[in-house]
Amino acid sequence: MTKLRDKKFYQKSIPILVGLALGILIVAQSNVLPSRVVNPILPYISLKETRDSLYLDQIDLKNEISSLQEKISRIQKENKNLNISKSDLEALLQAKAKAGLTDLSGPGIILTMNDSFGVVSEDSIVHAADVRDVLNLLWGSGAEAITVNDERVVASTAVDCIVNTILINNTRISTPIVIRSIGDREEMARRLTDSSFLVDIHKRVLENGLKFDVQRGENISISGFRGALTSEVSGGGN
Repeated sequence: MTKLRDKKFYQKSIPILVGLALGILIVAQSNVLPSRVVNPILPYISLKETRDSLYLDQIDLKNEISSLQEKISRIQKENKNLNISKSDLEALLQAKAKAGLTDLSGPGIILTMNDSFGVVSEDSIVHAADVRDVLNLLWGSGAEAITVNDERVVASTAVDCIVNTILINNTRISTPIVIRSIGDREEMARRLTDSSFLVDIHKRVLENGLKFDVQRGENISISGFRGALTSEVSGGGN
């Protein structure tokens, strides 16, 4: 009879002991695991707001630079005592054009690069290295002036990336990447579309759906450089 009572006692005790052990385990884990974000949308909203704020600040700075350059030009024109010969003035204008500080227009090409509309992978998106390869090819094809998403490419221009964001002249740009180039449009178009050039890009166009469209133009507009000229040139990033 005693053995029967002991057996019933143990049977009743087992669920209690298991519950206590489980409770202790849960408490221990709650002290070890880091706190989780309850709403996964909040970090995305925060990042988006930060990005939008940076873009607005960037636009304000560009407008300020443009305004100052216009003010300088106006003062120079209004300065009646400015003594400069015609040859000196022509040399100055030529130097500014070579430095990319003036607006230009003429025959050329418009290249549009974009990420694949299908599955996103390392090979289906546009990288900073792709932009650098295209720019090098264009310069080698006799390009006279180039812009990338309206950012003028000059001697100090750096094409970098931060995570998946491409930077031109320290300006964040996003796809589609539109490259305008003035020069021998037939030669530039021929090299861009020849699969023996830009081999990796053409391979990804065929295999991964990368977008790469070349158009010829009779009167391509190229805006002048609006940033600050520096002697630092970098080309890191993917």
